[in-house]
Amino acid sequence: MILKAFTDKYLRGLPFEPEAERYLDVIESHFDHDFSTSGRGFFSLEDQTAIAEKAYSMAKQRLQTSPQPVTGEELRKVWSEVVTDFHRQNFWGFPTQMQKPKKELTEEQRTTRELWPYIWVMIQSGIILKTVVYYFGIQTSNDPTPEHIFYLVLALGTSAGTLIFFAWRKSRK
Repeated sequence: MILKAFTDKYLRGLPFEPEAERYLDVIESHFDHDFSTSGRGFFSLEDQTAIAEKAYSMAKQRLQTSPQPVTGEELRKVWSEVVTDFHRQNFWGFPTQMQKPKKELTEEQRTTRELWPYIWVMIQSGIILKTVVYYFGIQTSNDPTPEHIFYLVLALGTSAGTLIFFAWRKSRK
């Protein structure tokens, strides 16, 4: 996570009391909320990185002038000042945009997104539709009325249709 890298880079090197060390985790978990636009748009990914860089460097500068080791109360005070400055200074001049920026997917996330349609088709055809076809096949063999035959043909058509549609959709990519 990018915030963990900034916390390690800027703040972890300072001497902290145990309470202040625990508060660093709180800072990381609340960072997005603390530095949000409050419903007035979104920051680009580059601006989010620049905001984190500026926020952590400001906090480090202020903490270096405070008594060492840094207490939890001092860290809360400094971080509150940085967040307040961000909002009072109109997001430090960083522009907002109306569309939420698309995050870059990791290789693992891309692989999962590519595999999920194949997994779903396997579950759908191997479990769900096979159960439906078996049920209507048994019903039709016990009582071969036109209604049961219709449902069996519908189930077989649905099973074949979904597989054909999946193959057609994947062949276009």
